[in-house]
Amino acid sequence: MTRGTLRRWDASGKLKTIRTEGGHRRIPVSEIERLQGVSVSQRNVALAYCRCSTQKQSEDLERQVGRVLEYCTSNGWKIELFKEIASGLNDKRPQFKKLLRRLSSPDILCVVVEYKDRIARFGYETFVTYCDTLGVQVIVMEQSDSKEFEQEFAEDIISIVASYSGKLYGRRGGRKKAKKDA
Repeated sequence: MTRGTLRRWDASGKLKTIRTEGGHRRIPVSEIERLQGVSVSQRNVALAYCRCSTQKQSEDLERQVGRVLEYCTSNGWKIELFKEIASGLNDKRPQFKKLLRRLSSPDILCVVVEYKDRIARFGYETFVTYCDTLGVQVIVMEQSDSKEFEQEFAEDIISIVASYSGKLYGRRGGRKKAKKDA
């Protein structure tokens, strides 16, 4: 579809657009779905994402899964579960990447997490913005109390140091193992 076609459809009312302050046209996801024949009722799949940082927390992960699945079931949604053990700072999370690839499907209604830091330690708002552009809602079951800036900043620094320390010590352990095997 060309820009000219979009302009003509906008002028004739066949396509509803939103104008930015700069005069640019934006087409809402709901309008694209209308043109594709996708109804809101076809969006009925919840992507449930559960994560913990270490193997020691695997029991906590299973309890988290139970709570998230119960929430989704109580809302009557079809559920796709993505769960993994990985740091929230780790960008190599296979289940999270799978979830990201699934987001653009027309049947996805929402992403459900227990706490927002299950998605990522940093960049949560970017994730929400991406979901918004796809017409997918992000539901956080438990809103944590707002913290003082200093407290949140200190926790972020500790998370970063812990993550990189784990990466460094894990790397050293791999080298020691390689030497033993040789």
